[in-house]
This record gives sequence, C-alpha cells and structure tokens, in this order.
Amino acid sequence: MDGFIAPWAGSHNALNSYGDDHRELRTPIAAALTRRRVEAMTPVIESIVQDVLDGLDGVGAQRKVDLVQSYALLIPHEVITRLLGVPAEHLPAFSAAAAGLFDTSAGAEEVTRSMGAVLALLEQLVSGAREHPGDNLVGDLVRAADASGNPLSDAALRDQLMLIIVGTEATAHAIGTLLVHLLSHPDQLDLVTSGQVPMEDALTESLRPPIASVPLRFAAWEFEDARSGEQFGEGEPILIAGADLHPERYEDPERFDVRREGGSRSLAFGYGPHVCPGADLATREIVIAVTRFLERYPHARLALAPEPLEQTASFISNGYTSIAVELS
Repeated sequence: MDGFIAPWAGSHNALNSYGDDHRELRTPIAAALTRRRVEAMTPVIESIVQDVLDGLDGVGAQRKVDLVQSYALLIPHEVITRLLGVPAEHLPAFSAAAAGLFDTSAGAEEVTRSMGAVLALLEQLVSGAREHPGDNLVGDLVRAADASGNPLSDAALRDQLMLIIVGTEATAHAIGTLLVHLLSHPDQLDLVTSGQVPMEDALTESLRPPIASVPLRFAAWEFEDARSGEQFGEGEPILIAGADLHPERYEDPERFDVRREGGSRSLAFGYGPHVCPGADLATREIVIAVTRFLERYPHARLALAPEPLEQTASFISNGYTSIAVELS
C-alpha cells in the first residue's frame, strides 16, 4: 500500500465502495450532478472555451502551440473551479496538486503531498458550504447529503468531491486525445466536421481504451483466463486496461473509426452501479472544446505524427504530455 495506490484505495468515496456503502456515498454526488446543473454549466463552458481560444489567437506569427498546456488542460480546470467555487487565488496550487494525483511514477511522499493539498482545499469548500451553501456543486452536494436519511460527514463529502477531480484530469486528456485522433485521420475528421457523424460518436470511439484501473476490480474466485492462460487467485486485483480493445468485441480494434457499430457500449465511463456520475458533464466539455477548436482552426495540423507523442506517466489515465499543433 506504499506509494501511489495507498491514497486512492484509502479514500472513502463511491469509487472504492460496493453494495449499500456505494449507494449511500454515490447518491448525493449523483443528485448534485443533475442534468439541470450540466445545462446551467453549458453557457459557462462555452464562455471558458471561447476565452481559451482567444488566448491561442495571440500566439503570434509562429502559430504553433502545445494543445495540452495551452488548451486541453485549461478548460476542465477552469470549469471545475467554477463548478466547485474554488477561490481564484487557490487555482494554481489546486491545479498542480490535482495533476500530481495522476503521476504514477511519483514517489510516496510526492503523492501524499498532492493528495493532502487537494483534500485540504476540498475540506475548506465543504466547511464553507455547510455554513453558506451557494449555487454551485459543493452547495448542491451538501444539500443532497443532508436531505438523505443518513447524512454524510464532512470527510465523506470531501472524498466524494475527489471523484470530480479525477474527472478533471481525464477530461483534459480526452480533449487532447480526440483532437489527435481527428487531426491524424483526415477522412474521419471530414465525416465529423461535415455533420455526417456526430462529435459524440467520435468521442466514444476516441475513448477506447478507457481509464484503466479506477476502480480496482477483484477476482471473486480463483480462475484461469482462457485466452492468455493467466492464473488469478481469489481476491487478486485486476486491471481492465484492454477491455475496449478486445478483438472478440471489436473488429480491427486498433483502427480509429467514428462509424464503428456498438461503440456506445464502451467502458470508458464505467458500467453498472459504478458508471461515472459526471459522464454528462465531461461529454459536454469535450464535445464543446473539440468542436469550437476545429471551427476556429479548420486548417490546424499536428506538428508531429502521433507515434512520437509522449504518453503521460500514468497507468490510470491515457493521454499525452504534449501535443504540438500548427494552427494554420
């Protein structure tokens, strides 16, 4: 339990719980992330995206940018601070600590520092919402938790908000990855920008494979995987990193195909009781961010082929550390 896994497994949130505990913890966060809240955030997301795009317009004659640092990361981080009501002065430290939670190459002390910084700020937000619940996600979460038959403690509410932080980093990577997929497949890009295929379908295809190991799954009994011959003992943790690349599920699974049938059954947002409660919000952010970028820069192209792009140092989320793009 030392190192990276400890703080994730130790958090008492709906991600790591099952049965009655899971239902009790999940209900308030699901009630707070309602369709009404997502609809209310849509014009805010549009405004944030336009502001970030305006910033890209100012890069000058070079017209080359890093899509990760200059675009994909900025949007979900700004959305989450608006959604949670994070004070502006805490934004840089909050963003850095949130990013540190996903560096699976980090040592135990680094991960503990990142987790501590994020949890400290979330504790402040929950405590403030207890006294003055505002019209934001934290206020909605406090009201939903207090309305339940078994109100959650401040610590439990704080840990539920950690789920939103998880979604922030994953959303940023999804924006960058979808743009890489489309810019490196001009025929697929044309299908989307011409309106023949919805951007939502392109996103579903781009999300294969999903976040790999959150939450952990465990073998209910000892068994042998028929395909690989791998042996699993009872209670052994299992990662599902390749689930959406299985050749028996998808024909030619490594091919990017926005018209792929059955893509909506992807595991990218989870499955069953553990389906992501923030899926609608994340989808809205990604679709708006990628659509508006392609509208603003219809001739943008990757400065490098996808193959040399460096992947993030994480076995949890899939994404790129840097994406060099020529805007025109």
